[in-house]
Amino acid sequence: MPQTERLQASLPSFSMKELTRLSKELGVDKSTVVQEALSLFSKAALEARQGCRLAFLPRTPQGTVREFSTPLLTHMEQAAQKDPVEIVLPDADFDRVVTRLTKPAKPTAALRALARKQRRR
Repeated sequence: MPQTERLQASLPSFSMKELTRLSKELGVDKSTVVQEALSLFSKAALEARQGCRLAFLPRTPQGTVREFSTPLLTHMEQAAQKDPVEIVLPDADFDRVVTRLTKPAKPTAALRALARKQRRR
């Protein structure tokens, strides 16, 4: 038998009602429902990290595929799509960036005042 550990979690009342309802409907204890939910979310998170989405497929080809997401899954999916290594600019914009990097503008009065304020701290 696998070792078990105790978890104490705070849930909104509507989530607790749903957990209780599912537990009764399925004829299992609440721990089993939580374990199943964790297994499902773990797999969904794994797929989201690779840029995939979770969807429910209809029984027939004519049915509608329904996507499911949560804020965390969406964040993981979007993070997987980002490629921070490469930025492509049109030639004119690239030249403008290079010029500003090699010959930066003089600091404004507001920036100089902020720098003085920071030095005093």
